[in-house]
Amino acid sequence: MKLLLNDKEIAHFLLSLIDHYSAIKDIEFQQNHEYIVRRYIHDEVHKEKYDLKKMRQKFKDKINNAVRKDLRDWKEKCLNELENRRNSYYEKVHKNIEFFIKHFGLDFILKEYKKSSKQNFVKSVGLNIDPNGTLIRRTHFNNFEDDCLIRNTVGNEKLLVTKIDNNYPFWFIDSGYTNFLETRKTWHRIVRSHLHYGNYFDAPVDRLENFKSFPKQWREDGEFIYVIEPGPFAAQIFHCDLKTWKYDVEKELKQHTDKKIKFREKAPKNERTNLYEELCNEDYYCTISINSNAATESVWAGVPAITLDRHISNPVTKNKLSDVNDLYRGTLGNWLAMLSYSQFTKEELINGTAWKILRKYHV
Repeated sequence: MKLLLNDKEIAHFLLSLIDHYSAIKDIEFQQNHEYIVRRYIHDEVHKEKYDLKKMRQKFKDKINNAVRKDLRDWKEKCLNELENRRNSYYEKVHKNIEFFIKHFGLDFILKEYKKSSKQNFVKSVGLNIDPNGTLIRRTHFNNFEDDCLIRNTVGNEKLLVTKIDNNYPFWFIDSGYTNFLETRKTWHRIVRSHLHYGNYFDAPVDRLENFKSFPKQWREDGEFIYVIEPGPFAAQIFHCDLKTWKYDVEKELKQHTDKKIKFREKAPKNERTNLYEELCNEDYYCTISINSNAATESVWAGVPAITLDRHISNPVTKNKLSDVNDLYRGTLGNWLAMLSYSQFTKEELINGTAWKILRKYHV
């Protein structure tokens, strides 16, 4: 199997060869808090009256706390400097990746990366699946029939469309389903020969504790139907015409309901509003999407959903526009357990936990 490395992963490996810790050797340890405490002690003991026995432990605790605060401050300065240095180096390495590839040779870089202890998504997950997998630069992969591991959609649109249309084998890594509940991107999915899971199974309940919260009670009514428009890539995958899709959806919906219809365009990530908060606070009757993770957010907000193609939410949503008056408002327990066994942390992907679960429940 071919493990398709994007230039970011190659850059991260090259970055790991740089000694970043030299950046903190000149950061001095400042005894700011300890100095203040020592001055306080000096002033106290020079007062006319004080009980040394009573004050001894108090002084000891104050010194101890002051040193700890100074250590924390120094540690934070070091970590900030390391992070800034890494980010600066990474930008330079990634921007000039062609120079490094030409200088060291791609074969040499990939060989050293494979045998190194450096872990990252494609290398680590790929070698868990196939220990004999071949690392290859993404731009050098031309035989689309070959089995491979692909991470993310950006830059891989043509490859993914070709794979799915022709039923060619591949593994796909992308974001998980409940990152909207997190303060940072925590969850990832890995799927066989598609963008989303299509096989459904009874899962244990032990991973339910990974959810920060659980779905709200189903909403029984609402004023608006909220249609989540697909982006260009989803339109390619499912062969729909973006110019006419929303009008076709609206036309069919009006044959079944008098509800008001509102559309949400696919905006760049840095321009999107918080969909989950919007679903929780606005008067929505249901959501409609092709295969958007918005369906998961909708279920969590208690807003019934219609998903028009393959998506992990299919068991707890309806799948045709004509179902708009017969929405799913059933139980979620089995689905939540399955969902918890269908997304993984980076650590689980790298250490093989995800692959063990995939082998048992997904493939």
